[in-house]
Amino acid sequence: MNPEPSLLIIARLAEDLDLTSLSWSETASAKISINRAKFKNLEMVEVIVDAMPFQLSRLTAAETSQRIASMRDQWLSPDTLSPTDSAIGVALTGNLTGARHLPQVNQRLLLLGKWIGESLDANAAAWIPSQTILSFVHFREAVEKYPAGGPMPFSGA
Repeated sequence: MNPEPSLLIIARLAEDLDLTSLSWSETASAKISINRAKFKNLEMVEVIVDAMPFQLSRLTAAETSQRIASMRDQWLSPDTLSPTDSAIGVALTGNLTGARHLPQVNQRLLLLGKWIGESLDANAAAWIPSQTILSFVHFREAVEKYPAGGPMPFSGA
């Protein structure tokens, strides 16, 4: 069974996007390992950040639109998203599924989302537990403040 993503990074994704070959920043490349052997020929990949495993999966434009429509708090300007946008879902895997409330785990998950969004020139980010979506610019700013004691990026957007 595949875990449900906690975080969606929403962008205009190329049809042939290969999750194993995202163009990571230098900072991200130094912290990320990709387990290419776990999911062969699937639109998902396991990414390890600071020894913590996360699963990335690709959502279609239809799946993304459906998720966005169900979001209760949408902190976006109307022109932020396009009906053709799709998403990369980020989920906790393995022993992290029981540690989803630990700040260290959430920091890595959100940081991974920031790095993914930067590599894709993302439009928005959605936090599934709170059903909140906000522009990627605001998400990135909040993620940068969170480790230094700032609020969780989706709290009181």
